Amino acid sequence: MLPTSFNIKATNMALSSELREYVERRFLSLSGIVAMSEPTLKVQIEVGRTTRHHDGDVFRAEFNLRSRHGNFRAVAERPTIYAAIDDARDELETGFGRAKGMRISFLRRSRRAMKEMLRGWYGTSMKYVRVPRFKMPRFKVPSIKWKWWKK
Repeated sequence: MLPTSFNIKATNMALSSELREYVERRFLSLSGIVAMSEPTLKVQIEVGRTTRHHDGDVFRAEFNLRSRHGNFRAVAERPTIYAAIDDARDELETGFGRAKGMRISFLRRSRRAMKEMLRGWYGTSMKYVRVPRFKMPRFKVPSIKWKWWKK
């Protein structure tokens, strides 16, 4: 099932039904990584020729995705349109994998820091420690001032 906001655009060439089906099939192969039922997912795909009179890498495919996890963009230029679509799709998959790894790494680090805070060990394994100092004004919302120091 394709997302609700899914656009395919052809530049300097006609968008045949065969090419449209190929692009949709290649995008749907990302369904294990991307939640297609997400209401905020917006997909824009552009395929086409870069020039009409040059030889070489003249076909271009561009994937633009906007989701709750961020914006992702992949561009590829190849001698055939199908190779360009495949390479752009692979680049998009790599970008999603990196973003997911960074998200998981951040969660693990923050959970580890929280556990160390609860145990009272926060900063024992780090060279520099960042510890919050709370300043409680009399009639305002408390503000946090961060102080850096070396162990």
